[in-house]
Amino acid sequence: MKKRFNKNNVIDHISYRLTQLEQQWGFKSDNGYAQVQGADFQKVMAYGQYEALLDMYDDIAYSNLRG
Repeated sequence: MKKRFNKNNVIDHISYRLTQLEQQWGFKSDNGYAQVQGADFQKVMAYGQYEALLDMYDDIAYSNLRG
């Protein structure tokens, strides 16, 4: 059975992806861009995705999305 699209499922999925990126690349949410200075292109791109997911997580979790 497919999961329904709802806030909790989206938060869970984003959290899962953040954990994957942290494990693969060693990112930490409180360490900023210094984590990728001088890094190869793939790591810099992954960091961009990581930052975007963190922003999306905050917007959804803290109801910053207003219509």
